[in-house]
Parts: sequence; C-alpha cells; structure tokens
Amino acid sequence: MTIKPSILTTLSEQKAELAYQTNSRESYKWLMKKIGTLRNPTAASAVMSKETHRYVRPSDRQKFLMGGLYFFVYDPKGKAELPYYDRFPLVIPLKRTSDGFIGLNLHYLPIRYRIIFLQKLLPFAIYNDEDEIKRLRITYPMLDASSKLKEFRPCIKQYLYSHVKSRILSIEHNEWDIATFLPIHQFKKAKPQEVWQDSVNEIRNS
Repeated sequence: MTIKPSILTTLSEQKAELAYQTNSRESYKWLMKKIGTLRNPTAASAVMSKETHRYVRPSDRQKFLMGGLYFFVYDPKGKAELPYYDRFPLVIPLKRTSDGFIGLNLHYLPIRYRIIFLQKLLPFAIYNDEDEIKRLRITYPMLDASSKLKEFRPCIKQYLYSHVKSRILSIEHNEWDIATFLPIHQFKKAKPQEVWQDSVNEIRNS
C-alpha cells in the first residue's frame, strides 16, 4: 500500500533539522490555534464545528485509539520525586490500565530521533479506505523484543486520567509530520538538552 508523501517518509536524518526550520512558521501557527482550543472550551467548540479533530473528554477516555497520536496538558503524580517531566506530552498510547494508559511520549526524543523512530514504525501502520494512516499497531512486548526499535525506551511513560489537565487533542494523519517537529515540549526541572542527552544515552546503552 502506498504511503502518501510526507516529511516522515521522505526525510533523511541529515535533512530533518533543515526541514524543521523550513516548516517552523507553519508549525507555530498550527500550535497557537490548537493549544488555544485545549485551554478555551468556547474556542474548542468553534474549531470542532469546522474541522475534523476529535477532542476526547475525560468521560470519553475509552475512545482513545491505541496507536493514535495525542496532545494534552499533564500534571504527573509524584512529580516532586521525578528528575524531570513533560507538561505537554505528545503521546502514542500502547495499552490501557485501570486508571489510565501506558504510552510513548515522543518529546523525550530529539527531533532527529523522532523522525527515525516514526519511520521505523510506519510498517506497523493501519490505513483507512483512503490509504491514510489511521493508527499504529504496536505493543510494548513488540517494542521490547525488537533490537531495531530501541528509541522507544526513554519514551515509555504511564499516564493517569485523573492527572490530565486539559481536553485531549487527537492529531489527524495529515498533521503527524508537523506535530512531530513542533518544539512544544514543556520539560520541568531540567533543560530539554539534558533530557535528550539522557534519552540518547539510554538508547545507546540498551
């Protein structure tokens, strides 16, 4: 099945940073619009009437698609004990738990590593009738067993529904590229470069 051209499927590692710079203005505008809808219920209703985004309310949390891509504001439990954390995760859910889910927060990877990782995951994509990516068919055991998918290790996190502090924005297939490049991580207690260096070390040592 043919994958439509996209940043994720055409970029080499060397071109990733240049492409990010080229798309930064478009990405920034997209970010401002979507972040506003997460914080403003009135704005969210207006956007929902004009676009195809689905905002998953806490009462609708079972509608999460495992293997989809989501943004939300998060305030982790036990944050005082954490070395650092991301307040605005970009997550691919893998497995439901009784009070939340386990997922991959792509923000824990430097941008170049995100591109490489998502390229590796594309063979596990499930498509809709228009040959557009609907979600990824991936599980923790599958990732853990693969020597080629080590990038997942620093990304695996557990999330509690009770600590999600916003509506949840479902990223549509044609926006995965932009979402991946956006520098909208909100790391607390550490600088992004420190977080990413820890992640790279974990990948190399795994």
